[in-house]
Amino acid sequence: MSAPTPTWVINQILGFFNQVRTVDEIVNGPIKDDPSDGAGRTIGPSLAARILREKNALPRRRFTDFDQLDRIKGVGEGTIQDLVYSFGKPAAKAFQERMYDGTIFQENWTLEYDSTSFESQKEFNELVRDEATFRAWVVQKVRELAIARGAEEAQQLRMVENLQSTYVDTYSNVIPAPGYALALWFYEFDADNWFGWEQIQQQTEAYFSHHLGYPWEMELRFFKGFQQEGIIRAGIAADDLPVVVNWPEKAITIWFSALYD
Repeated sequence: MSAPTPTWVINQILGFFNQVRTVDEIVNGPIKDDPSDGAGRTIGPSLAARILREKNALPRRRFTDFDQLDRIKGVGEGTIQDLVYSFGKPAAKAFQERMYDGTIFQENWTLEYDSTSFESQKEFNELVRDEATFRAWVVQKVRELAIARGAEEAQQLRMVENLQSTYVDTYSNVIPAPGYALALWFYEFDADNWFGWEQIQQQTEAYFSHHLGYPWEMELRFFKGFQQEGIIRAGIAADDLPVVVNWPEKAITIWFSALYD
């Protein structure tokens, strides 16, 4: 029995169909065939037109429930599988892939993340809404990563001590500040030889807009002055530890990076 589709993925799917206006936007849009079930086809023009007709017949001309889409003739299990495959990529993975797709070079600029998802909304809310609890969680997670990656004990202690006392600067995606702030973090790696500010900012803003349009948000929480030691191979690194709180996915993502130039 397959696992239920996460709410954030359903909302991504419904959001796509609610914003499209033409058959072409559906047929030539982001929907891809899920390769795990063999070669096949995705939504064709006839089904796309039927989906638009059904949507336009609804109140306010928008889907509000996944069943409204699921019961349309021609939307079968294969179609749903393709939609989940196309819209179910977590924000962090999508951001990393876009950054490596011509924005930064993986060979000399490592960009790694550790993402933890929570099943319980209550547990997630209590963790991210209490500053002391959240800080303690980040400290423990960094300690675990440092141990797993072979950081020396002295390095572990320095990072833990830093995180326990450093100031946390928070940016909400209600405004475009988090994308700009994260782009500035990347700028600090290579300020003397900068070549891609607009590209970087475009990708960071897309990261924090991954779930745009839903009653949730993503937050950037910078642990200021943090210096990673031993978690990834030493190179040119920027101070501060970026931690992203992803409300739709109930996930916390910690980012590490180093430039080898």
